Amino acid sequence: MSSKLYDHGELDSAVKLLRMAYGFENWFEVLRLSEDLYEDSLQAYNLQMISTDTILHTKRTIIYYVGYALLMQGIGHQKLSDFDKAKECVLKYGDFGWVNNPDDEAKSEIEFYANTSKLNLIVLELLQGNSDNIRGYISFIQENQEETNAGLLTLLEANRINGLQVSDYQHLFEEHANTRESIKPADMPSYLKYLYEYSLYMIRTSDQETAINNILYCLAISSKVSADKTSIKYVNLFEKLRDHASNKQIDKYKSILEGMR
Repeated sequence: MSSKLYDHGELDSAVKLLRMAYGFENWFEVLRLSEDLYEDSLQAYNLQMISTDTILHTKRTIIYYVGYALLMQGIGHQKLSDFDKAKECVLKYGDFGWVNNPDDEAKSEIEFYANTSKLNLIVLELLQGNSDNIRGYISFIQENQEETNAGLLTLLEANRINGLQVSDYQHLFEEHANTRESIKPADMPSYLKYLYEYSLYMIRTSDQETAINNILYCLAISSKVSADKTSIKYVNLFEKLRDHASNKQIDKYKSILEGMR
């Protein structure tokens, strides 16, 4: 019997759109797109289960798309401070026990999402102000360099949202803020998000000078980073801090804006 071919390339297109929405920090769009991806990827999975000779035109195993949809749903709810719904999503992609006879690629994705789920459950606890696992989380960040930006960003967000005590780790925030020269172009958009959140933290600790310097850097770089279209938020924050800015900082700000025209 010949195999039946189905074109599910739209799943890969949906992933691209989701990444764009995430880059624009459009969380409602992230939720809409991720919910659609979840339904479509489940439909594709069921199609495979109905007919064992079905071949789907996707770049990766269907489990990847199901997990990615749930992951992005969780992030969307998290960014909108709906932590209960975020937790529901995290628990879902942490348990793929319903998958029948996964192949090696699917098993790899299942393991990835299970590990990510465990970590993100801790993240949600931190964002709700629960510091029970903060030391373990810091250790994880220090042992996994690729998680430094996202991990420190989480701690700063938790401090802003629910007052998580992070003063003992201020040296880590400062160290990462000073790594700008080593940041790869592909990582710059996420790094700018970190610097923005770090600037908000500096304002809360009454260090407006550092906050302004970081915002000026963000504003100067954002216009050169195609994936980052959020220059307006840097302008808005600077204007709120203008009374604390030195003449030199104001001149630099004007020069950056002039260069963006």
